[in-house]
Amino acid sequence: MKKILCLFICLVVSACGASRPGTIRDLEVLPQDAACYLNDLQELFISPERQAALYADFRRRFFGPWHRQAPKFGASEVFSGFRRYGSRRIYGETNLPLTADWIEAMAREADVSDYPSRRLPAVAVVHAAMRTFPTQKPVFLDPSSPGRGFPFDMLQNSLVPAGTPLLVTHVSRSGEWALVETDWAAGWVRWPQIALADPDVASACEAAPLVGFWADKVPVASREGRFLVSGRVGMALGLADDPGSGDHLTVRVPVRDHLGRARLQEAAVDRRNVCPLPFPATRENAARLLNALMGQNYGWGGLYENRDCSALIQDILAPFGLFLPRNSKEQAGAGRFVSFNGMDGPQKERCIRQQGVPLLAILYMPGHVMLYLGQDPACKRTVVCHAMWGLKTLGSFAEGPGRWVVGRTVITSLEAGRERSDLAPGGLLLDKLTGMVRLD
Repeated sequence: MKKILCLFICLVVSACGASRPGTIRDLEVLPQDAACYLNDLQELFISPERQAALYADFRRRFFGPWHRQAPKFGASEVFSGFRRYGSRRIYGETNLPLTADWIEAMAREADVSDYPSRRLPAVAVVHAAMRTFPTQKPVFLDPSSPGRGFPFDMLQNSLVPAGTPLLVTHVSRSGEWALVETDWAAGWVRWPQIALADPDVASACEAAPLVGFWADKVPVASREGRFLVSGRVGMALGLADDPGSGDHLTVRVPVRDHLGRARLQEAAVDRRNVCPLPFPATRENAARLLNALMGQNYGWGGLYENRDCSALIQDILAPFGLFLPRNSKEQAGAGRFVSFNGMDGPQKERCIRQQGVPLLAILYMPGHVMLYLGQDPACKRTVVCHAMWGLKTLGSFAEGPGRWVVGRTVITSLEAGRERSDLAPGGLLLDKLTGMVRLD
């Protein structure tokens, strides 16, 4: 009888302490609807005058690669992966170590000594994976360690949306890969993912008004009904000379011809899914974009066309004309940085409430950024939206620290996961925050 009673108590205790995979209490008590935290939804969070200036800068930087006479990124930055991983123990897709010969083969394919070898305006014709080495094979730091194995492929630099202007600066030795750069990143893409943009195509693209998308996976089809590309939040396409009427808007999609050159294909898009850039900077429109991405899977470096923390913020603010760098460290320098040095948790929250402007403040910690939304009306906690991988946990003595994976875009407080008994010391977001970036 005692054994049965003990077993029953153990089962009850374990059930009470268990959580559904991917869930933390914040996701159960905080509405995953950005509109709940943004007061006065019709209010503008960017003035029309400032937005006009921001959008002019956005267009300049968006089309900037076509006007460069030399690469923006030097060889030391473009080929930093060989320095970073050349002397480390790294692993491939089989979770087995990669040899020095593999690194040397990558360096030969990259033809490092001949950089830069090209200056060719181009454009992405698909959502292209930008890679650190000229290969689609992954590199992991340690498959057995949380946060260092899958899905953290160290060669995944970024996702480049279709329609993005590029400058080809180099070609791999085999000719399979092109080294390209945008305003915010440089890396390798496969040649079939891009097309060369002659002066007529480039001029037509720059002369056209741009449109953006309200959601991901918006089908963009030719007049004949042939699928061309899927629209996504953060990307931009040119409006056709005759934008059409009725339920559809006509846009121009860069496509690749049989010679590898770009031509502009007219395509129809449901008007409900697109809007001329820049979007009216109301809090309601920001909430609409955030909610369209809520719950989407986390994607390191844009892996599988998903978003990581910095890509989420970049894509959310781009439709309003605010051009941001791609990674979290560079976003920390995109505005006025307010340091939290020497502050405890309550002092940090007080500083955020006093100086942070919802939608125009990025909360920063090394390796992670979050968009400030304001306070939860119910409990007055600071609320953020972010693409969150997970929380560091104590793990076991044998295996070391672990991760409680959330793995998606969520709205949380800065004390997400506080209820977990296995949360590692200093594991709260609030503990790790080092500053706030004011974009206002």
